[in-house]
Amino acid sequence: MDGRKDWDIIIVGGGSAGAIVAGLLAERWPGKSVLLLEAGPSDRRPRVKVPLGLVKLMGSERFDWRFKSAPNAALNDAKASVPRGKVLGGSGSINSMLYVRGRAQDYDSWAEAGATGWSWEDVLPVFKRMEGNRRLGDAPLHGATGPMIVEDQTSPHPLTRSLIEAGEAQQIRPSKDFNGEDQEGLGLYQVNMKKGRRWTGVDAYLQPALGRPGSRLTVETGVEVDRIDFQDRRAEAVVLRDGRRLQAKERIILCAGAIGTPTILLRSGVGPGGSTLDLPGVGQNLSDHAAAPVSFRSATRGHGIAWRNIPWVLNAPIRYMRGTGGMLSSPTVEAGGFVKTRPDIDHPDVQFHFGPFNLGYWGHGYFADACLLQPKSRGSLTLQADGSPKIDLNLLAHEEDFQTLKAGWKLLRDILLSQAFGGQSDRMDSPNINPYDEGAIEDWLRHSAFTSYHPVGTAKMGAATDSTAVVNPESMGVYGVEKLSVVDASVMPNITSGNTNNPAMMIAERAARTLIPG
Repeated sequence: MDGRKDWDIIIVGGGSAGAIVAGLLAERWPGKSVLLLEAGPSDRRPRVKVPLGLVKLMGSERFDWRFKSAPNAALNDAKASVPRGKVLGGSGSINSMLYVRGRAQDYDSWAEAGATGWSWEDVLPVFKRMEGNRRLGDAPLHGATGPMIVEDQTSPHPLTRSLIEAGEAQQIRPSKDFNGEDQEGLGLYQVNMKKGRRWTGVDAYLQPALGRPGSRLTVETGVEVDRIDFQDRRAEAVVLRDGRRLQAKERIILCAGAIGTPTILLRSGVGPGGSTLDLPGVGQNLSDHAAAPVSFRSATRGHGIAWRNIPWVLNAPIRYMRGTGGMLSSPTVEAGGFVKTRPDIDHPDVQFHFGPFNLGYWGHGYFADACLLQPKSRGSLTLQADGSPKIDLNLLAHEEDFQTLKAGWKLLRDILLSQAFGGQSDRMDSPNINPYDEGAIEDWLRHSAFTSYHPVGTAKMGAATDSTAVVNPESMGVYGVEKLSVVDASVMPNITSGNTNNPAMMIAERAARTLIPG
């Protein structure tokens, strides 16, 4: 920052949303100085760009905030891991890169809940404008020329095909597009990659803006924000953890995510009973996709450290460097899809993730999980005495959530143990139970259910008359204060039906244009 202490616009958080907001503001508002602050390091390193590198990124002290939840009452007081990307690109730099938007009804529910202008009709053009889909770009619901590259996986493991065939044997149809007219089905996920390499909002929006002649955009990594400094409820500056104060002449935009954004607001005195502003919704409405895992050991199937896999392992770096795929280009989660657990519902209520990898590394194997798409349970985020977030996920607190997840796990079990998949010849490694014992299944779910790493909703958009709303859906400004906006997954009124990274990027793409005059 070269000693500079004032900027026109300061953006806090260089993740999936912040990178896009910064890039678009710098491009479309070139007269303004824009500062993007990211607490983590740069993403310009191989372990971030190599897709399979995520197995070393998630849980890393350097690239992951490594949050832990408070004890979860419905899960025998277990504390869940809550990984969040601490690197330029945010969680988009440490995730599985799956391109999933959710269902049209998800966004219509936002508008119905008071988020005016965020219905499916409103957001579909944004998704299409962003998307550069290498296979489906000509389809009515897709885009071909946008900066966010979407492509098929270069070399999925043969075992993923077996999953799709086994699903057909269970009357679950195959799908080649989870973002089409109908979400239901099993198939291979499309991914945010370009020629087999991770492709994030940094690549698509931020780097082009930085490379533009005359750009007044500055990016600073390794800079952690403590709080916002207000004067008469006007956001004037950000205060860093090292005590430095950086003034924003026109606006501060929080893009720190569903954990970071409410934490900064609460430390700034904005929240329930806050010293700056009593805003009851801050930190409330926390939602995430609860998931139930299963893993198998196999004599011959799936990736792992084994003699049969030596050719795959030795050839992987060569194929990756040549841009022809290979194991290093795997997003880890390669296949899955969306299913109904009951015949009386008209939309999928569970998502499957499947990866052809042995989680224990030694020997062959594979893993999967069933994920609850529309949880009724809600958690909250508050502050601990040291100012760090206390994250109460409250997963599966609602009995309907537990029963739906159990039904989804049992359906996944039936697929993986079916003759069509060939799972009868493999050993269920976890859980080590009779997979058809109802009581054992319920105990296992209470013991092992976890978050899908999709927290949203802690600063939700809503109407001014909604006492729990934090953000004005039309201006993206925080109610009750001036010069402060929130643009990230925390503004979602309800969670989307699927992975949340691309919906968060859509929010950023649309909101950035709202923030630019004219």
